[in-house]
Amino acid sequence: MSPKKTHSAIASISKGHFDVIQVSTPAPGEGEVLIKVEYAAMIAFDTYINDLAYHSTFPMIFGFNAAGTIEEVGEGVEDLKIGDRVMAFTFRNSESKAMQEYSLQPRTVCAKIPVSISLEAASTVPDNFITAFNSLFNADNLGLPVPSSFPPTNSPPLSTAPILIYGSGSTAGQYAIQLLHSAGYKNIIATASPKHHSYLRSLGATHTFDYKSPELTQEIATVVNASKSSEGKDGKVDLVMDCITTQTTMATIADIVSPRGKVAVLLPLKMGSKVRSEENDEMFLEIPDRLNPLPEGTKLAGVKTFLYQQDEYLRENLMPRVLPHLLEAGIIQPNKVRLLDESIGTLKDRVAAGLDLLRNNKVSGEKVVVKIN
Repeated sequence: MSPKKTHSAIASISKGHFDVIQVSTPAPGEGEVLIKVEYAAMIAFDTYINDLAYHSTFPMIFGFNAAGTIEEVGEGVEDLKIGDRVMAFTFRNSESKAMQEYSLQPRTVCAKIPVSISLEAASTVPDNFITAFNSLFNADNLGLPVPSSFPPTNSPPLSTAPILIYGSGSTAGQYAIQLLHSAGYKNIIATASPKHHSYLRSLGATHTFDYKSPELTQEIATVVNASKSSEGKDGKVDLVMDCITTQTTMATIADIVSPRGKVAVLLPLKMGSKVRSEENDEMFLEIPDRLNPLPEGTKLAGVKTFLYQQDEYLRENLMPRVLPHLLEAGIIQPNKVRLLDESIGTLKDRVAAGLDLLRNNKVSGEKVVVKIN
């Protein structure tokens, strides 16, 4: 009997500690593909796993986004073949994460990469593209109608309604703006650091505001009222997506959103004002009433991207069909890349550098990408 194949992976092995481990190289079953991973993108959640042991069982391999080539194809997969370049949302169990030489994935979480997109750029796309689409067009969240085409043949019903994307400089915020713009929405309000404003307007934002402005509520109210009829000039926004979801962002949004409105927040809720804080690492996947500052009557939707495949349309179409089309047509642009390659050192060194960037909030408007091989 030939020895079982293994490969290298980078995993958190206990709270606060990670290392290179050897894991079995699986064979794809029905509806699955084995990806030879070339690049893996890291997100803040990787620091939650390693530093906080958040929802972790050890060892836990890092990486929620992978880009590489198809190594093997399981039965029933007819639209991908060995050698095809693909990206994948690697959100499932540890064995299926991205920060390893080979990753087993169901076909439904994979998207073929157009020739115009590099592998490292492609690795930035899956998680936050899915998060943005799910937040905007899922009935359980903001509930905008799923676009039948990009661009649309007809304007959507709320095409001129003001829609606030709070934290638009984030990678998820960038995709939200692009999706709304390409779906025909014409009143997209974005808050972000001023250094991102020009780029966000190039993606389709109609108005951009500094999230730190002491006059933010009034500034947004002015542009909101300009788009409403005389009897509706209350200065309030009906649709909000919070891409940061801290106590501070929700408190700010509470002053901006209408009691008749909807707010989609990207879970978990972080205490304080930062995505990561050494002073307070408490987080909530369910927001208790005592931490909900929104006006009475406002609908609060907690977005859990990892559950998106429970929606049949999203499962069967979003990665296999919708995303490749949007990238091929140039409708969606990948995030900017902060590449960690051989110049950083070993693969373990690169992951250590990525964790440091994320835990200390040293990246803004770009994705940390680790070269695997």
